[in-house]
Amino acid sequence: MEWINEYIQWSAWKEDTVAETKCVAQQNEDYLEITYTLLDAACLFDFSSSNNTICLKISKAYFEKYTTPFELVVAQQDICCNTQSKLHELLNCNLQGFARSVYLESIVLYLLYQVQKNNLVFQLNCDTCSFVNKPLELEKIQKAKEFILVNLDQSITIPALANYVGTNQCYLKKGFKEVFGQTIFEFVQENKMVKAKYLLQQNKLSLQEISAIVGYASLSSFSQTYKNYYGISPSIEKKQISNS
Repeated sequence: MEWINEYIQWSAWKEDTVAETKCVAQQNEDYLEITYTLLDAACLFDFSSSNNTICLKISKAYFEKYTTPFELVVAQQDICCNTQSKLHELLNCNLQGFARSVYLESIVLYLLYQVQKNNLVFQLNCDTCSFVNKPLELEKIQKAKEFILVNLDQSITIPALANYVGTNQCYLKKGFKEVFGQTIFEFVQENKMVKAKYLLQQNKLSLQEISAIVGYASLSSFSQTYKNYYGISPSIEKKQISNS
């Protein structure tokens, strides 16, 4: 267990059997605890070689500086690609001293924000979304998400995705939006770009190789999408990383 400051501590460990990728939060009068388990088949990043279970423990006294009380009521939720990215950064932070503490605290705050945001989306949907209340239909939507995550190197089309999970295209698009708060296109693009940025920062592959890994037939198409998404071309970012 590592203390980030006097209120926040975190730990990570390797479990031999992880059944699913999920985030579970629980709390008592003094502490808020969030545990993440990460199954490689459902993740953009490789957690199998390091730690696949991460736990954050935050004293409720930490939130007393805010004027609005912080309440988090959630039993379990999925782990989105942005959260996976931050967990990967948490595990691989090489900073020391004050810089490490500040950087890790910023990650924990981002993770808290994501849990709260995802929880709010679920609460807003739970009474109105027919998919959430129909286990068989919800299973198809979850299956579509899992298919996307393990096939980011492919050009994913809605007709093929609908055929794979066994539903019609309109139903799939409506259900995906209601369950995940994003269109299929937005979800696919976000995950492709997050993975591309991670691969770029590793500085081990060419842009052509990264483009292929995230499913773009041409480098120019990948570069334009990346620039539109992040505001910087991948070639310039790669050059900056190489010079740093």
